[in-house]
Amino acid sequence: MCHNLPRIGYKMPYNREVIKKSLTMNSGIPSTALNDMLTDFVKYVDSFYGVNDPLYPMMNKETGQPLNTVDIYSATQFYLSQCSDERVTNCTWGDGDSLDRERVRDILLEEYNYKFVGE
Repeated sequence: MCHNLPRIGYKMPYNREVIKKSLTMNSGIPSTALNDMLTDFVKYVDSFYGVNDPLYPMMNKETGQPLNTVDIYSATQFYLSQCSDERVTNCTWGDGDSLDRERVRDILLEEYNYKFVGE
């Protein structure tokens, strides 16, 4: 045989530490906790600007549709990518605090074509 592939049915040994480490992201927080944090943050943004009795409702300028959670997730992903980009110097994730919410709001206004209802 000219290759070193294991034969069919061979059980590859695995390293439990590698598997354990693969369940956490770079922050050291398990992925389920990060998912919960992201979901809570999106709900927080939605409570201010979305459809569930928001304090400052937003709507799309073109369609007139209210802000939806898909766009909140997308804007949050954009914001988090900025925070992890070393070239962006004034962006830090504050664990979903009000500054994070306001920065995601600004992304929704500037990049996703939203406006406040009544403008």
